[in-house]
Amino acid sequence: MPDWLSGRRVTFVKDFDKFVPNGGVHQGIAMEVEDVCCSDITMLADAPVNCMVSILDGVTDPHNMGAVIRSAACFGVLAIIISERASCKINETVAKVASGGLEHLSIIAVKNLSQAIRTLKNYGFWIVSFSERGDKYLDEVDLKGKTCLIFGAEGTGVRRLQMEESDFIVKLPTCPEFPTLNVSASASVAFYETAKQNGSLNFV
Repeated sequence: MPDWLSGRRVTFVKDFDKFVPNGGVHQGIAMEVEDVCCSDITMLADAPVNCMVSILDGVTDPHNMGAVIRSAACFGVLAIIISERASCKINETVAKVASGGLEHLSIIAVKNLSQAIRTLKNYGFWIVSFSERGDKYLDEVDLKGKTCLIFGAEGTGVRRLQMEESDFIVKLPTCPEFPTLNVSASASVAFYETAKQNGSLNFV
C-alpha cells in the first residue's frame, strides 16, 4: 500500500462509495463519462455494399441488450437500431455487459421502427426478421449485401408491423425438442452466419 494511503484506507473506501450508485459493482475505480450519443439513421445512406445492421424490437432487458451489442461488435455489425420508447436505455448495465462493444458500433434510436425499416429499404438493405414460425431457415437465405436483421423481445418476438415490412422471415435450425434461444444467443448465431456469407469473418 502506498505511504499516502497508510492509515486512511477505511476513509478512502467510505468516501469512494459516495460517488458510485447504491449497489454498483466496481473494483475501486470509477470514471465520469458522457452519455452514449445516438447516431442518426441517415449515417447508413452510404453504408458499404456488404454490411450488417440490426434492429432490436422491444428488447427491454439491459443484460440481453448488452450481450447483443457485444456479439454485434465481434461480428462487425455497423449499427444497432432501437426504439426511443419501447426499448431499454443504454445505461451502465448495458455498457458493462457489452464489455466495450459500445465503442465499436453505432446506436441509432428512432421514433418509429416501421419507418426506419422503410428508410433502410430505400438505402438498399434487405430486411430479415427472426421467428420460430419462419418459413425459411437462416442458412437458406442469401445474406450477402446490405442486410438488416430484426430480433424481438423474449415472449412477444418481432411485432406484426415489422414482420409485414420484412423481405424474409426466418428461423434458426435448432433441436425440435427444445427450439428456444434467448435473443442474445439467437443474434450471435445470426451475426455469425451473415458475416460468413459476406466474407467478413477475418476482417481483412
